[in-house]
Amino acid sequence: MQLENFFNQRKISLSAKTLVVATSGGPDSMALLDMLYKLRGKYNFRLVVAHLDHQLRPDAHREIEVINQYCQNKEIAVVNEYWPVEMHPEKGIEAAARAYRYSFLLQTARARHADYLLTAHHLDDLIENILLKFIRSGNPSEMNNLQAISHFQEFLLLRPLLSMEKVNLLAYDKANHIPFVIDQTNGQDDVLRNRLRHNVVPLLKKENPLIGRNALRFSNQINLLLSLVAHRFDQLAQPEPFVGVSYRLPISTLSTLSRAEQISYWQYFIWRTWHRRVNENLSSFKLISYQGYFYLCKNKLPVLEKSKSIKIDYEFSFNQRRLIISRSKQEHGILIDCFKAPAKAKFSIGLLAQGEKLPLKNGHHVLSKKKFAENSIPNLLRPYCLSVYANGVTVYVEHTYHNQLVSENEQKYYIYATN
Repeated sequence: MQLENFFNQRKISLSAKTLVVATSGGPDSMALLDMLYKLRGKYNFRLVVAHLDHQLRPDAHREIEVINQYCQNKEIAVVNEYWPVEMHPEKGIEAAARAYRYSFLLQTARARHADYLLTAHHLDDLIENILLKFIRSGNPSEMNNLQAISHFQEFLLLRPLLSMEKVNLLAYDKANHIPFVIDQTNGQDDVLRNRLRHNVVPLLKKENPLIGRNALRFSNQINLLLSLVAHRFDQLAQPEPFVGVSYRLPISTLSTLSRAEQISYWQYFIWRTWHRRVNENLSSFKLISYQGYFYLCKNKLPVLEKSKSIKIDYEFSFNQRRLIISRSKQEHGILIDCFKAPAKAKFSIGLLAQGEKLPLKNGHHVLSKKKFAENSIPNLLRPYCLSVYANGVTVYVEHTYHNQLVSENEQKYYIYATN
């Protein structure tokens, strides 16, 4: 049995596992469900069907009926969910539906303590996906997002039908008398995927009936190349979080890479950090090169916070970070820095005023912009550096300045990040 071979060849254990299967009620997912059901007795695993009604079609209830009836007869657990109509966007409904669907699958997998998530994507889906991404972006990493084995959050995401053609799944359903529902909207040409399915893929198959194998080979080769690239990039030093709104990396880290390779490095980092695919201009991200460092941040930064009073040993927020300033070292949290200030002082935090001068130990003062420049901090990020005041006097500026005024009753203070 081809499905059994999928697990055996990849050494994916089924014994006593819990499998959550995304099931729409269509011919593909019902074929997958039936194949798994026939393996259940041999490997003693638990099947859980996850079905989402997107509430986009008036006849969607038929899918629920087919799924529930099948699962009731086979004693298979079913989780039904609805995508609330009020959450449907006016634009981009296909992407929104996909996001909600995968969120539902993730919640179901966690609730049922699943070992694997399975979808019924097949070879024709792979061809369509490659063409779709080629038209929209040409990004190889996007053209490769359908893999037989991948990860979705903490779960293994399996697509065991990826090497099977749609026609074979339909033949399986017919031979085994498997009930299913045809989504009538799949016959309409109002979306690009359907136009490719109806008008382009048949022409390609006419030119080469084995084009599906080529698509699978292409996908596997792209996956291999991307894995090699990822391995190379992972060997390099990684950007470190900087002032809560950016990441910083010494320019020398990427000195052995060409300009194109450096862009690819940042594309990979953005994907790994924010799970966003971006083109060569990094889309909604900004890459700054300043005095020996790269700084990466989103184009739209958080609104700057106003100055406010704080209490020692009490948590406070600053630019999307949870922080605490303490007189003693803490067992929990990440130590950011430390500074000295009077033991009994009223503390506040906030932003340095433009042109503000910082006191030096010799009684002189220095412009804050000079200290920022000395510490290689670009203008855009300077307002996001945490500034601490004791009795109205600046005693600390993140990555920039530490109090230089000595007092008889001074105390050492520690800054920790708690999130």
